[in-house]
Amino acid sequence: MLSYIRLRNFKSFSDIMFDLRGKGGIPKKKVFVYGENGSGKSNLISSLFFLRKTVESMRRQTDLKKITDVYLSEEYDKATILNERRGILEDLIKNTLYTSENLIKEYKTINSKGGIEIEVGFFLGGVDGTYSLSFDDARVVREELRYKLNERTGTVFQLSEGNIRMSKAIFFDDTYSKELKQNIEKYWGMHTFMSILDNETATKNNKFIELRVHKNMLDILKWFQGYSVSCREAHLEKIKPGTPFSLFRDLESGYVRIGDDKELFTLEKLLNNYFTSLYSDVKKVYYKFETKEGRLQYKLYLKKLLNGSILDIPFELESTGTRKLLSILPYILSAVSGKTVFIDEIDGGIHDLLMCEVIESLGDALDASQTGQLIATTHNTRIMKQLANDDVYILSIDVDGNKNIFSVDKYDFRTQKTHSIQSKYLNGDYAGVPFTGYLDFSEMVEEIEACI
Repeated sequence: MLSYIRLRNFKSFSDIMFDLRGKGGIPKKKVFVYGENGSGKSNLISSLFFLRKTVESMRRQTDLKKITDVYLSEEYDKATILNERRGILEDLIKNTLYTSENLIKEYKTINSKGGIEIEVGFFLGGVDGTYSLSFDDARVVREELRYKLNERTGTVFQLSEGNIRMSKAIFFDDTYSKELKQNIEKYWGMHTFMSILDNETATKNNKFIELRVHKNMLDILKWFQGYSVSCREAHLEKIKPGTPFSLFRDLESGYVRIGDDKELFTLEKLLNNYFTSLYSDVKKVYYKFETKEGRLQYKLYLKKLLNGSILDIPFELESTGTRKLLSILPYILSAVSGKTVFIDEIDGGIHDLLMCEVIESLGDALDASQTGQLIATTHNTRIMKQLANDDVYILSIDVDGNKNIFSVDKYDFRTQKTHSIQSKYLNGDYAGVPFTGYLDFSEMVEEIEACI
């Protein structure tokens, strides 16, 4: 679970601390972040996607080489034309290949004097840990992990230019330890040590790794590999949530090999229960199949009651809100199954009352989960009525443009029962709401017309 995240020189944040710890220092299971448009809510969620990218960067390059070798082979050339192959490769390179340098260029605060710094606190197995990264304009310049390996919490590793400090407890094999240190000398800076180790787990046998690397170190890595982020960048790169179902990245349509459709029937049952519970006019949710070139093409359909008749409606024709409900479902289930999940604009296009129903059911499920955690941004103030004060965070901007984020229970004044969080937030008591100046659209049109 995420305990906190601190950002410096990251997009619109020069320095901000987002603390999710509650009573006893235990991270909260659900947090909803409010703030006016442009305050940085999306950037907050993007920071976790950025961190995920730093962990995956080396593996992505390895995967890219494997994929391009396939697409450039003579066998693949028989099945597809050259232009199609070139387009696929361009998309793969754009969405798969990244190093520290191009990540920094994308996420660093414009005109900032220092480099990006990011520190996260996490809570795993009842133990607190911290992981921090510092960058200059092109490379990682410092990386540190603190956690408990054996008896005490301490520095697991600390890397900087010309300095490699690693706990002897990390590895059980001296030969393998030397091999990894050689990889650090080759690749660290372009990639983090977490990324180097992530690539090791992807390219070597699981048993080989487990016999050589401390379990706690692998547990930390699995947490970073397993949390899910739903934000604009993640959607563009089609990162699947950390769920047991591989098809959760293509719920609406796609292809499966003949004989590999069992998972689809499980998903069909799940989606049928989900949408028929939320919509009175939806009577059934199902997949249609068509065999194409030895594979099954599937598309999601709804049986809906329209004008007294039940019609089959392709899901692609559904409203923005309904499609949003489908897109957030894998993330919700991932949180309930024990993962940490970050969702930007969880309510986008969804009716207020419908969203409240989803959040109420989700809250009950998260309470029953030991390690599940959901952090989301939203503009839906109705949800506030279902949340405790310490689960509601306000991202505010002061007169100098500095940004802060605190839970409602941290404010100096007490919210009385007769004054709900919602009413006080909309009244501007917590800040984080838009205050507009003079705006006249008729005047704008007149100015345009005067220029014609």
